Amino acid sequence: MRVRLLDQAKADLAALGQHYREVGGDPLARKMVARIKTPLLSLRDNPDIAPSYELAPGIRRLVVANGAFLVFYRVRADVEVLHIRRAERDSATGEELGQVALKD
Repeated sequence: MRVRLLDQAKADLAALGQHYREVGGDPLARKMVARIKTPLLSLRDNPDIAPSYELAPGIRRLVVANGAFLVFYRVRADVEVLHIRRAERDSATGEELGQVALKD
């Protein structure tokens, strides 16, 4: 099974990388992106590891980087990563994730 980042997730990851690049330079940006991508890529072997997200049926929420980030994804023919956000932000709504899922 492949892990695919949909457009919103790609944009999220790029924005997070840019933020950490501005805060601490390229080494910090690479480290933080790796702390998100490594567990993300492990979903190919164990796509059901994360629990279902209570606000959006069919979506799972993976907590990564010691709880700093939330990765929202669904399992179809591939693992489709919908959205990546900082954990301290307000919860992602089912409507918000549904709109992301419909774009791709």
